[in-house]
Amino acid sequence: MAFEIAAVDRRVYWALFIIALVVIATPLLVLRRDGPARTLRNVVRAALLIVPLTTALGYTMSDSALRIEDGKVIVHAAHFFQEERPIGEFDLAHARAGTYGSMAEARLGVRSTGIRLPGYVAGRFARQGGGAMFALLTDRSRVVYLPARTGPSLLISVEEPERFLATLRGM
Repeated sequence: MAFEIAAVDRRVYWALFIIALVVIATPLLVLRRDGPARTLRNVVRAALLIVPLTTALGYTMSDSALRIEDGKVIVHAAHFFQEERPIGEFDLAHARAGTYGSMAEARLGVRSTGIRLPGYVAGRFARQGGGAMFALLTDRSRVVYLPARTGPSLLISVEEPERFLATLRGM
């Protein structure tokens, strides 16, 4: 059974675009020392490296999935991260749906591996207060927090958080 991940906000793509522009324009800071020809070559090299990377990252951010299959919760985030866990490993009695701001126990700490941009979070993080968490946040107003009995907890933006939780509890 598949569930829709909340759509990525346009601000995330603008943030990626601005980051790419800053990185591409960085060689312009040494214009006087290197001369215009060399600086232009460095700008082109930076563009050849950064544009494909940011384009690929932008594409993969909107390609995430959440499924319940064979008694497991399966989350794919941005082609780079995957979490597959049996439903029995989660404490569904304490699972919550709501806004990210209302879930003090689900605060993200330091990133282990992942992506953290304004309006987009994906990957593995430490949880403030201890423990680990796998997060996929695209919309902080529609979040499901699944605390784990063992292993990392899950924090996911879902189009229909209440339906997702009801499905998990019904299994």
